[in-house]
Amino acid sequence: MQIISVKFISWDNAYDFLSQDERGNDLDLKIGEMVLVETVVGTDIAEVIKIRKLDFKNEDENSNSVQKRIKIKPIIRVASEEDLENLRKNNLNNNKLIRETRKLAKRHDLEMKISDVHMSYDNTMMVFSFIADGRVDFRELVKSLSWKYKKKIRLFQIGVRDEAKFFGDIGDCGRGLCCRRFLNDLESITTSFARDQQVSHRGLDKLSGVCGRLKCCLAYEEKVYQEKLQGMPQVGDTIKTKDGPGIVIDLNPLKRTAKIRLRADNSIIKKEYN
Repeated sequence: MQIISVKFISWDNAYDFLSQDERGNDLDLKIGEMVLVETVVGTDIAEVIKIRKLDFKNEDENSNSVQKRIKIKPIIRVASEEDLENLRKNNLNNNKLIRETRKLAKRHDLEMKISDVHMSYDNTMMVFSFIADGRVDFRELVKSLSWKYKKKIRLFQIGVRDEAKFFGDIGDCGRGLCCRRFLNDLESITTSFARDQQVSHRGLDKLSGVCGRLKCCLAYEEKVYQEKLQGMPQVGDTIKTKDGPGIVIDLNPLKRTAKIRLRADNSIIKKEYN
């Protein structure tokens, strides 16, 4: 038996289900497949994004006892073409719903941007994503939406990086955004990454992606740079050399060398770190 992680919408959280149907039959699922599942708020279609094994402490346990113990629901079935078409029809008017909801949010004086909406497979729930600088009290907006559309309403706050991941674009490298193509988890990227890789002098305009945040690709080689920087000084440090004290003015972590301006005569020397 396996645990199947799924996402109903690309900007939503991932949720876990068992790799079985309601009758207890094992399902041979693949990443990217669409499945029909029952949630606490209704029935919906989700995409399989991750598959991992479930470790049994007792191999004699049957599937029913496993489900009861770990409290994870099974999958109803693999979504059919008809299921997918029904979901598509439910979401045909999403652009209109977004425009109407933006007007409602403005009427409630809420500083938020509605970016997307998802209508569930069973047509009973609407999930809206929005961007805001801080926390937003949207309780009155939820009441208005519930009264207007006669459905369950959920609002989900996302960041600008999540918005870029959803809508997609082309990066400076000329390829599709990494977050759109394969990055499921967007880790925190800090300015220390740019300092470690000696690119902070390029400025935020060059180091920022289409989302306005630091580029995710700064994380790809960060571990290597951290290892290479072990035992090396930082730019601005005063260190002793065989030619006298000096100030570190530049580093090359990959070659493990530092440029040092000597205090005595302002000449520049190179120091190697083995």
